[in-house]
Amino acid sequence: MTPAGAETLDAWLTHLETLHPQKIDLELTRVKTVAHRLGLLPAKCQTVTVAGTNGKGSCVSALAALLSRQGLSVGCYTSPHLVNFNERITIDGIPASDAEIMAAFAVIEDRRQSISLSYFEFATLAALVIFHKKGVGMQIMEVGLGGRLDAVNLLDADACVITSIGIDHTEWLGDTRELIAIEKAGVARSGRPAVVADDDPPANLLPHLETLGADVAAVNREWLLFGRMLTLPDGAQRMLPDVPALQASNLAAAVIAAAKLDFTPSQDCIDEALQGLIVPGRQQQIQALGRVWWLDVAHNRESVGRLAVALSQQDQGPETHVIFGAMADKPLRAMIELVADGVSSWHLPTHAEVQRAAAPSDLARLIKTISPKPTVQCYPTAESAFKGIKDASKLGDRILVFGSFVTVGAQLACLKQAHNGSGDL
Repeated sequence: MTPAGAETLDAWLTHLETLHPQKIDLELTRVKTVAHRLGLLPAKCQTVTVAGTNGKGSCVSALAALLSRQGLSVGCYTSPHLVNFNERITIDGIPASDAEIMAAFAVIEDRRQSISLSYFEFATLAALVIFHKKGVGMQIMEVGLGGRLDAVNLLDADACVITSIGIDHTEWLGDTRELIAIEKAGVARSGRPAVVADDDPPANLLPHLETLGADVAAVNREWLLFGRMLTLPDGAQRMLPDVPALQASNLAAAVIAAAKLDFTPSQDCIDEALQGLIVPGRQQQIQALGRVWWLDVAHNRESVGRLAVALSQQDQGPETHVIFGAMADKPLRAMIELVADGVSSWHLPTHAEVQRAAAPSDLARLIKTISPKPTVQCYPTAESAFKGIKDASKLGDRILVFGSFVTVGAQLACLKQAHNGSGDL
């Protein structure tokens, strides 16, 4: 059933935003009920759930690439998107079409009847409907928030991966790594593999996973990673390719997860699948308009710290200019301090469509207390910030865009428009 006026994907997405009183509503009863009505439970194919604070998207992309090289059709569900909603739902790397997504939404709308679903719950069910219809052999589901009560956890996954755990989303998950670990661990199932990629996990994570009965495979315990050399639980070794933009631990976790599902990748498979793997918005580098653009969705202390290290290891060119935007509940001072050295100018766009976004004027005052020398400019839109940073920079300069998905996505859209959709963007 298609609601009146929902004749395009954008119209559908606008409709979904009006359906549920809470944007974030962490409970599974409603979405599970609708999933049963849709015939999605139990899942008709193998499922991997990926949880964690940082590195989920990279792990999903790496695992999908490894499994695809072994002949599986792989559906991936990730969030949020950068430019287009379709990015959230892909099969063998190809985003679902508007028509496919709208058809899935219409089926869900019909079957939910009086049950209210959030935007994210609708999107999760749409991914599962599409994967089921297309008959994928494996579906890889990225947790949106937490794990235990996230909509993705309606599935009893055949395996799960838990990447690094940091302090984030404290309003919903708790304000310590130990509390957050309990939420992340909730995606594990008794008797099924739980791959842990955090080399310094909260003290309660592994014991809690074992209490749940999971088959735990933790780095530095069941498997080892020294530099790029990975030792699997059975003692076999694989060398990971050097992919500077992606953490070796996330690539390693993907290899271990594949092995736990009896798809142990050969060295050739790893080389072919992971060498040159690019995950948009994760230390993504683009040569455009005579400048080097770095785009990273890093939005907490840990991920911005890794970005700062990567930046310090690269030739920065004559000057570095920054477009920065973040949510007001993030550790803004730490995020700014980590990259402030050597920045010539800051450009702060307004994201009026996001209520949680920090006001550019507030960010400007904070930046001036940390680093008074660089120029700081606020803008009413992402597009005006894009133009402003072009005017402020010169050929050969480095432009860094970071702080949130919405900030990076908006600038990536500007770059694509400037290049008329050329393939390298």
